[in-house]
Amino acid sequence: MRKISLYVVLLLMFGGCMDATKVAPSVDSLNLKSNIPLLEEGREIYLNRCTKCHNAVRITRYPLLQWRREILPEMVLESRLTSHQVDAVTAYVEAVLASVRNQ
Repeated sequence: MRKISLYVVLLLMFGGCMDATKVAPSVDSLNLKSNIPLLEEGREIYLNRCTKCHNAVRITRYPLLQWRREILPEMVLESRLTSHQVDAVTAYVEAVLASVRNQ
């Protein structure tokens, strides 16, 4: 029985791991030249603050309009981000989606 429990725990640990670069690509991979510190901060907030209530979703899963109208406003209320943090996360999400459009 202990052996089965150990296998279940290991499966959940490794099966539930997320690849942060797929969910939220690094700022370096976006090939941008400006606002790097703000974008880095936005990514950090997205990966750490926005995952306190749920798993992080791949940013490219939703279009920019949905992020602006639904997702970010809800997230801001739930996580109580400051206006600067909201600007950082918004800039990061917009940069990720713009980089996908430009590929």
